[in-house]
Amino acid sequence: MKISDLGPLLTFAKVVELKSFRAAAEALGAPRSTVSHKVAQLEDRLGIRLIERTTRTLRLTEAGSAYHRQIAPALEALEDADRAVVDLHTAPRGVLRITAPAEFGQLAVGEVVAEYMRRHPSVDVHVELTDRVVDLVEEGFDLALRRGPLENSTLVARKLGRPGHMRVYASRDYLRRRGEPRHPEDLAHHDCLVMTSLRQPVIWKFRQGRKRIAVEVRPHAGVNSFTLLCELAVAGHGVARLPEFLGERALPAGTLRTVLDAFVEPPYEWHAVYPSARHVSPKVRALIQVFSELSAAAHWGQTKKRRGAS
Repeated sequence: MKISDLGPLLTFAKVVELKSFRAAAEALGAPRSTVSHKVAQLEDRLGIRLIERTTRTLRLTEAGSAYHRQIAPALEALEDADRAVVDLHTAPRGVLRITAPAEFGQLAVGEVVAEYMRRHPSVDVHVELTDRVVDLVEEGFDLALRRGPLENSTLVARKLGRPGHMRVYASRDYLRRRGEPRHPEDLAHHDCLVMTSLRQPVIWKFRQGRKRIAVEVRPHAGVNSFTLLCELAVAGHGVARLPEFLGERALPAGTLRTVLDAFVEPPYEWHAVYPSARHVSPKVRALIQVFSELSAAAHWGQTKKRRGAS
């Protein structure tokens, strides 16, 4: 493809985006006949019809739909390059609305927001911590922080920094009374503290080398707060699976210790999720940058005191 072919290609993409030749012509500041001619040029070059036209509607042909899917990422990359140059001279400003899971938000997001506000004092930040699935577009959020695997959606997801890890913890008092599990299957004989309902099977997953292990555990307590789980484990009520950055806070005091260290758990990922890769504002790009920098650090989610501990 030659550089001169970009005009018809960009015109075609605009027609698809706006679902109208007239709307595309207005957006491009060109006569409708010019827009129609450029799309026809593209079809002639490819030797295939991309759009079925009627007097009132248009629809993509199967080939047109497939072609648009292929070119869309490249066009977005071109737009990203344009925006990146403009953003170099555009300071983040306005109101930034963020949502994050309640428990993980309390543990990990505060540091990110504080650093963002330090760098960008002209931005007003609103944070909502909730475990419900938020409709970003409908509810007017700029970005969501989400943990673990993501459902298929039209949202854009960007992986942030290092994966997180879950580890298994118990108090020394509990281990003296009940013994230490040496293999995940030993958990069947232990009181387990879980982040879920007591009424459904609870599966904990482990990995030893290439071998994957999944065991069903018996919940002695089921709650929806990792902080409460940690407190119950410290009190000696059972074995808990906790985010590493939370469990490690109790290690220096000797109130908890890790078990089953030879069996690692699959890591989970953090993602920044936002409505579209197109027209991402400088304030959102700046937040993603801070998330990426801090989530790549080993101390993310830990207190400053713990960060300096040896």
